[in-house]
Amino acid sequence: MVDRYREHVQPSPLRDAIACLRCGGVSDLLLVPHDRHGGPPGEVRVCTSAVCGIGFTWPVRGDVSAAPAAGEMGGIGAVVASRMAAASVAPLANALGPGSLVVDVGAGTGLRAKALADRGFDVVVIEPDPVEVMRATAHLADTSAQVVRAGVHELGDVMGARRADAVVLWHVLEHLDDLGDALRRVSEVTRDGGMLSVAVPNRGSLEARVFGDSWHAWEPSRHRWHFDERSLRLVLGEAGFSVEEISPRGGWGYPSSLAFSLAPGLDPQVNPGRGVAGRTLAAAMIPAALGARAAGRGSQLVTLARRT
Repeated sequence: MVDRYREHVQPSPLRDAIACLRCGGVSDLLLVPHDRHGGPPGEVRVCTSAVCGIGFTWPVRGDVSAAPAAGEMGGIGAVVASRMAAASVAPLANALGPGSLVVDVGAGTGLRAKALADRGFDVVVIEPDPVEVMRATAHLADTSAQVVRAGVHELGDVMGARRADAVVLWHVLEHLDDLGDALRRVSEVTRDGGMLSVAVPNRGSLEARVFGDSWHAWEPSRHRWHFDERSLRLVLGEAGFSVEEISPRGGWGYPSSLAFSLAPGLDPQVNPGRGVAGRTLAAAMIPAALGARAAGRGSQLVTLARRT
C-alpha cells in the first residue's frame, strides 16, 4: 500500500492532511519525532488515522535496518536477556500443548525461540537479517529448531503444507511495509484455533505522553506503524485473529525505551561502545517501568490472539 500511495501523492506540508497509508482515510498530525538514527530534523512526522486509528510514519525513509546489530552480550547480561526472553513467551507456552509447532517471525538472535525449544516445542525461526540469522543459528545449535533466512512474505514457501500451532511476532508489526498483506500470510500458515503472540510499542503509554517527540519507541527511521490498543485489535481482527488478552506491559519485560528516552546516547543499537552503560541504565529503570505497567500505561502492548 505504501508504494501505491507514493505513486500519486507527494509529501505535503505539516499543516495539510495526509491520507492514512493503511486505510486511506483522513489523518491528523500527532507529532514530529526526534530521529535517533540521524534523519534531518522536522522532515518526518507521525500521523494518526481518524478512521482506523493507526499511527503511521510519513514519509518512510527505508534506509535504516529494521534490526541494527547491538553487539553480543556476555556474562550476566546474557543470562538476564535469556530470562527476559523466556518470560516474554511464557504466556504463549502455557497455552500450548506438548510438541506444538511454533513459528517465530523476525526472531532476531533467537532467544525467544531458544526458550520455546527448551520447553519441548517444535520451532521454526524466520529472520531476514543475515547477522541475526548467524546469531540465532549459534544460539539454537543444541536444539532441533529450524532457522531460515526469510521475510514474512516468504512464510508460505517456508512452511509448505505445515500449519503452525502458534506464531510469534515480537516487535515485528511496527516495521512491516504492508501490514495487511503480512498478517494475511501469517493467518494462512496458522491452523484454525492457533495462537498469535504479538508485542508492539504502545503509543498510549505513559512514556509516550511524558517524553512526547523524544520518546525512544517512535523510531521514525525504523517504525512505520504506531499502535494503541484500539488499532492493534482492529488490524488483528481484520486478519482473522480474535484477541484473547492484551496488556500494556513494561518493567522487567521492557525497560529499554524508558532508559534510552532519558539517555539516547547510551542506546547500544546506536552506540555499541556504550552498551554496558546502556544496559545498566535499563536495569535501573525497571522499578519506574513497573510502576507504569501497574497503572495500565506500560511501554508495550503484549497480545495473545487466536485464529478464528
